[in-house]
Amino acid sequence: MKKALKTLVMILVKITLISAALILFFSMMAGMYYKSAPTKIRMAVLDLDQSALSRSIIHNIKASQYFDLTRQATDYLELQRLVDKGEVDVGVMIPPNAYKDVLNRRNVNILELINGTANPIVPKLSLMMLNKIILTMDMQMMKKMRVEELGTVPNVRHMPKPPLTVSERVVFNPALSMEPSLLPAFMGLAMQIVSMLIVMFGLFAAFKQFKQKYPTLTQIRQLPPKALIPPYIISWIIVSTAISVAFFTTMQLFGIHYDHHALWNTVFAISMLVLAMETISYFLVLNIKNGAVMAALITLIVMPAYMYSGFLIPEEQMASVPNMIGNAFPLRHYLKVLYAVFNRHQHLYVVKDQVVILWKFILGFLTLAIISILFGQWERKRKIKKWKQLQAQSNENESNQ
Repeated sequence: MKKALKTLVMILVKITLISAALILFFSMMAGMYYKSAPTKIRMAVLDLDQSALSRSIIHNIKASQYFDLTRQATDYLELQRLVDKGEVDVGVMIPPNAYKDVLNRRNVNILELINGTANPIVPKLSLMMLNKIILTMDMQMMKKMRVEELGTVPNVRHMPKPPLTVSERVVFNPALSMEPSLLPAFMGLAMQIVSMLIVMFGLFAAFKQFKQKYPTLTQIRQLPPKALIPPYIISWIIVSTAISVAFFTTMQLFGIHYDHHALWNTVFAISMLVLAMETISYFLVLNIKNGAVMAALITLIVMPAYMYSGFLIPEEQMASVPNMIGNAFPLRHYLKVLYAVFNRHQHLYVVKDQVVILWKFILGFLTLAIISILFGQWERKRKIKKWKQLQAQSNENESNQ
């Protein structure tokens, strides 16, 4: 009866573990087909015209499902500040005398400020949708419709030059386009894997060497502290330095310009992610001796973190559960720090909340690792003591013979 119950429990445990792994895997596959187009892009408008035409433009922006008009700026500096601080995704400025110029058949250029250093899906879609709205209004004005009716009836007539056009202005660093800004974010995937594997290999090598002396040891946490601490520190120094060198070398190779004043803040952000992922791996390796299980766990950590980091899909578009998964991994918080210090050239205090979260990951798993080491020292003393007793008994039996 006891054996049958134990077998039943093992079956249930295996079913639960396999189901959990498959749910995670399937959710990642589903994430690849997630709707990535934002539907509520936060927008601020600066209306310097205050006319029937400008009110019609704002009305059509509000009517669009893609925009959420959250702020009205009073001047250009405020509009730029709202985009700089991330309070809005895009800013739109309607110039003064816009209605008067249109009536006099002069072209009016509407300016859109976009964040050119974040996930490119948002600024690209916002520019496309605003152009669509303005194009519709252009076609209707060519038909000489009243401004109160603009945006309601499509038209196909054209003029040599449209009354309204949209121009973009990329804020933060105009030399850094939206596409290259994805490159440093994509590197986060490789950084996670390297960070976790290097510390794992270092501990496995130390365990193999020490086990030759004490073959009774079964877990890496049972190694003495002098064998456990150096791999943790050395691997962090090696990986942080190597990734930083590779990071900036790649930026140079691809011709991506960056502010050299942001170099050390970027190195700090890289070191934080490396230390966070390494500490997670450190804790797992201390308690798991099977390399195949560790490789599977690293995959289950790295892939969901990457999929729901906000890199592929804007986090505003995710459902609550995928969003929770993304927040549960260091990569999302690292990317927010990276975009601020590398792309926007901001100081670390701007993203201090994300830095604190990374420190919580590090300190939390480091605490668990220390507890595991303390427990392992107690195990080691017992095993070595028992092994020495068996050796002494064996020697005594040989001498008696």
